[in-house]
Order: sequence, then C-alpha cells, then structure tokens
Amino acid sequence: MDQVPTQYLDRDGAALAYQVVGDGPVDQVCVWDFIQHLDLLWTDPDIHHAYERGARYARTIYLQPRGFGLSDRIPYVPTLEQQAEDVLAVMDAVGVRQATLVGALAMSSVAALVAAKAPDRVKGLVLVNPLVRGVETDAEQHGWPPGTIEPFVEDYRRAFENWGSGETIDLWDSTLATPRARRLMAMLERSSATPSAARAYFEWVQGLDIEEVLPLVQAPTHVVKVPTNPLPEPVVRRVADLIPNATFHVPPPTPPGASVGSAWLPIADHIEEVATGRPHPPEADRFLGTVLFTDVVSSTELLARVGDAEYRRIRSDHERQVQHAVETRGGRLLTVTGDGTLSVFDGPTSAVRCAEVICREAEDLGISVRAGVHTGELERDGLNVTGLAVHTGARVSAAAGPGQVLVSRTVCDLVAGSGLAFESIGERDLKGIPGRWELFAVTGVGRKPALATDDSLATSMDRFAVRAARRAPRVLRAAARLSNAVERRRAERAS
Repeated sequence: MDQVPTQYLDRDGAALAYQVVGDGPVDQVCVWDFIQHLDLLWTDPDIHHAYERGARYARTIYLQPRGFGLSDRIPYVPTLEQQAEDVLAVMDAVGVRQATLVGALAMSSVAALVAAKAPDRVKGLVLVNPLVRGVETDAEQHGWPPGTIEPFVEDYRRAFENWGSGETIDLWDSTLATPRARRLMAMLERSSATPSAARAYFEWVQGLDIEEVLPLVQAPTHVVKVPTNPLPEPVVRRVADLIPNATFHVPPPTPPGASVGSAWLPIADHIEEVATGRPHPPEADRFLGTVLFTDVVSSTELLARVGDAEYRRIRSDHERQVQHAVETRGGRLLTVTGDGTLSVFDGPTSAVRCAEVICREAEDLGISVRAGVHTGELERDGLNVTGLAVHTGARVSAAAGPGQVLVSRTVCDLVAGSGLAFESIGERDLKGIPGRWELFAVTGVGRKPALATDDSLATSMDRFAVRAARRAPRVLRAAARLSNAVERRRAERAS
C-alpha cells in the first residue's frame, strides 16, 4: 500500500491536516499525539505495516491537534473542547457516522471527551497510556504512589527542554530508546512543532483534568498500559475504573531492539478487537501470492575484476532496473540483500515476465542474474513475507544458472494459456524443502493467445480457478480457505 495523500479541513481559518487510510467496513479515528507527524510516520516500515493491517478491515482517519505537524501553525495550543470539535468535524468531512476512537497519552483526553459529548458517534474507545489529569495540584488522590510525581514531571520537562533530540521516546516506552528510534523521534519532534510550541503544549498537558467526564463515557473501552511507560500502573488503572464499560490491559513487554511500529502492534490488536468485536484472526495475515527471487551470479569475481567503484555503480544500476521492472508489473520489491532481491506479486504470470526482463536488462550491464518464481501461501511479517513458500522460492532461484529463470510446477501449471513457454529440467532436491520438486526453465514469454469466442464470457479469475483445480488443487484449496475466512468475517460484520 502506498502512502495516502494528506487532506485539509478549515478550522477557524487554519488548515487542519488528516489522512484517511483503507476502505474497510468499519471506521476508526486515531487522534495522534502532537508529535506524530502524519507523513513521517510512514517512514517506519512497521508503522507502515500497521497501517496496511488496519486498512484490511477498516477505514481509519489519522489526525493531530490543530497547529502541529502538517497543519497550519497557530499562536496557541487548542483547548480540549476545540480538539474534540475538530475530531467530530473531520468525521463529518469524511462521512463517518460512528467510529472507534483511539487516543494515546494526552490525546486520550480528547477521545474520551468526544465519547462523552457525542455517545452516538463513538462505537468504542482505546486509550493508551492515558493522561487525563495533569499533576500541577496534589495528585495523590488519583493513584500516584508517593514519590513518583516529581520524577515524572522532571522527565517530561527535560524531554521538552531538549526538544529535537528524541528524548520524548522515553515518555512513551523506555525500551524503544535505541539510537535508531531516537533519530526517528527527533525528526518527528522537529517536524511537528517548534521548541516554543512544544513548551506551551507541555504546560497545557500539566493543566489537564477530565476525570469527572470519564463516568459519562458509555462506549466499550480498552485502557492499555505499556509496561515500560513511565505512567504508574495505578494511575492508568484508575482511568479504567472510572469508565463504566472499560477493561484494563497490559500487553507483553516490548522486546529490546523493537521499532516504534513493531511495539505498536500489540496495541493494534486491541484496536481491531474493539472495532470489529473479535480478536485479530490469524488467517488475516495469510494470503496466496507469488515470490520472485533474483541474484547476481559470480558477484565476488565481478567485484575483483572491476573494482569497488565500478561494482557499486553496476549494482546501483541493477537495483534501479529491478525496482522499475517490479513496480511497472504490479509487484512490490521487499528486500535487497547483498546481490539478491525478493519481490512479491499477486499472480505468477507478471512475476515470470518481470524475471525475464530483469535477467535481460542485467546483460546490458555486463552481469548475469539468476531468478526463481514460486506461488504459495504467504504470511505477512511487517512489510515482508514469510512461510515455506518463501523458502521454496529461494531454493528454486538458487537452482537456476546464469541468465536463467526457473519456476516451480505450481507456477508452470497456473500460467497455462498465458503465452509463457517452459521446458522441464527434471526433479530436484531443494535444500530443506520436503520432497522432490520438478522445475521448469522459461523458454519464451510471448503474448497471451486470443481467447476463443465461446469462452468470451469467462473471466480471468474463472480461467485461473479452472486451471488451478486441474493442475494445482492444493493452491486452489489454500486460496479458497483464505477467501472463505474473509467472507465469514464480512458476513459477521454485516449481521
């Protein structure tokens, strides 16, 4: 999924930025903290994956408070009431009647206020590390253990005084405070607000107090406490206690080295459960797809022959050719590792034609490339894919010779009638893959022959299904199993 365009809505003479991701049957609104720059969040591959995952079941609006990020700058921090009105105004602009609202930190107060003010517009709530009351006054009465307020405020103050350094990452999840995550957070800080605006926001947060509003919230609510967030657990648990239909949750600790996006995925589970009424189904991450592996042959010898500078130029040109060939044929380049690439396609015909182009264009650079194509059941892993089909595709590619494109029998059977020509090279053992596999070399990529007139009413999917049923029934069963699971979920939502 490509990054979506940013849209704008006029609010009191200033443009408020928001993005709409996906077109699923349910609606969600994520009220990001003022640091979460709408465009830059897409640069984290795992956040990108979370967006794609949400898009498979929902239409999601992402927005920040007015005056921050991509919105017009304004000389004040908007009030809590203004921010709640902004959420409802964007929902109206998009045509969202009712949605699940998601708020983190101080934006939990905004989401909760919308739910209390407009209960008919809010289907559910997910509040993450909610800050619903500042600590300018005596806070012992609402859950702060003795001696915890002053260090908390001091950590907040230090992070905002060192604006642009990425220290706010500790205010979310201290486990994420790696050099890479700090660099991303530092960029988000600098791009979302000026230092003076950040300090004004800090003071605004310290003055929050919407505890008396929480008992008015009627929507089913998940209150989530990230284990290593500095908010004390009793403070977060109190929020759940004050909301009549709320439950309190603590996800597993974030593993060391996790990205900001991967740490968000356990929270995404809660969002999906509240929005759809059921946990994230495992089959939602599986799909039928085609993998294409390519690899430069004898790259070490090439490096020794041409030298570092020329080798870098050749490899850069080759990677550019691969990227262009994959994208123009409907695929997605997932990884470039050393001298090899992995791409994924919806169907095998495009992948085989793309492989042939990559091998042919590589010859113009004076290099030889081998390629392998396999179709099977894949599982999403962030923006990458995993599963036995991926390993099978890699082994098929490894069996190819210089300039050769090899495919599995599954691919060969599924593309019958496409104009592609193959020659069997016999059965092979693929390292680590059970059984023996018959492989086929691509010998021609001619145009697809014209269809007979009596077949004119059959769709391409009809013909695909018939070929699969005859030649690759296991693949068809996998596709049917995934399709049936999706249809069941759609029917359950509609009922």
